[in-house]
Amino acid sequence: LAPQSRDLLTASVKRIACDGGVPLVARGDVVAGAYLVEKGALRVYYVSAEGREGTLYWVEPGQSCVLALNCMFSGLAYPAWVESEGQTEVALVPGDVYRRLFTIEPAVQSFTFDTLSGRLFELMALIEETASQGLEARIAAFLLRRAKDGNSIAITQEQIARHLATSREVVSRVLRVLAARQLIETS
Repeated sequence: LAPQSRDLLTASVKRIACDGGVPLVARGDVVAGAYLVEKGALRVYYVSAEGREGTLYWVEPGQSCVLALNCMFSGLAYPAWVESEGQTEVALVPGDVYRRLFTIEPAVQSFTFDTLSGRLFELMALIEETASQGLEARIAAFLLRRAKDGNSIAITQEQIARHLATSREVVSRVLRVLAARQLIETS
């Protein structure tokens, strides 16, 4: 960023630090600005008509919430819920400042479009996965995504169920099947 833009950003950014499970945005909220994750993650999720949660996506370090950016630019109410995962640190750039930087800084424009296009691709893949795959394949894909480059993930059956909008009992049965086929180990 140009020095003047960097100064504006530094003077206006608000830092949020919180533990996991802290609600940050609720459905229907007016978005205050751009949420830039520095540490931890934000879980963006929906609640079904039956009251079950389903994760849309995570916002991880170096990323921003695409729905918040969209709402900030369009003036629409936020369509989902957001909570922190683990020890989380977020830089909140006020909407008027972000929009101003967007108009004058190519780096902010590039970041915004990269965020929008990348998340759109992920959401389309999630819709396809949900519509075309059974729960066993969805749970396996979820575990692979969350484990990333590692070979283990510390998560409860209840948490998996919340992310996939199903019940813990169903997740337990599927995990037993995957373990019996020696595709995973549980502990």
